Amino acid sequence: MQIFAISTKPKGGLFMGKLIIFDFDGVLREASWVQMRNTYFAFITFIGKDPNLFFTDLGSFKKWCNPDWHKNEERIFGGEYSQNTTLNEFFHTHYDEHSQLFPWVPEILEHLSKKYQLAILSSSTRTSVKGSLGELSDYFSCIIGAEEVNKLKPDPEGILLALKETETETNDAIIIGDMNVDFLAGKKAGIKVGLVKWGLGEWGELCSLGADLLFEEPKELLKL
Repeated sequence: MQIFAISTKPKGGLFMGKLIIFDFDGVLREASWVQMRNTYFAFITFIGKDPNLFFTDLGSFKKWCNPDWHKNEERIFGGEYSQNTTLNEFFHTHYDEHSQLFPWVPEILEHLSKKYQLAILSSSTRTSVKGSLGELSDYFSCIIGAEEVNKLKPDPEGILLALKETETETNDAIIIGDMNVDFLAGKKAGIKVGLVKWGLGEWGELCSLGADLLFEEPKELLKL
């Protein structure tokens, strides 16, 4: 099986750098739009508002939901986003109980860690990420969660922080994500981008973005 079945001639070829930055939800941890919608429904109900004022069905939720959840909270509260630890803990407690790592993750991480530094940049909190990873957290040189940056993807702030913490040059790094915000953040930061088919993004749209690498199946990550 050819690793780049969708892309006729990938721009970057096989990755020959030093650092792989993984997005988390949809890439290493299971995620679905239904799960996301149910979590926001519970969250909005918890703060005493009517979720139907923001979305009604899954289709309207997908149009309403911004990958930068700070933007979602701004709209829910009707003002600027402000970090609220209690509310964020409620959100992730509800979300995380229905999420788990993909079963192939330990094998992939063990293999890649022998060749590269690994990092995670997630729009979930660092606590949420580490809670799902458990002992697998040891494979990562740094784990950057939403609480450690001012701006989430597509802003490149988190990627630049990962590069700084791992002392990696831009031409030696790649981010692997599942949505267009991962692509945009990677390109703004000046690093390579790989996109996966099994996450939240629409595959046809992702293939049209011009990513350096495309992965249809998790086992293709072993070829990096």
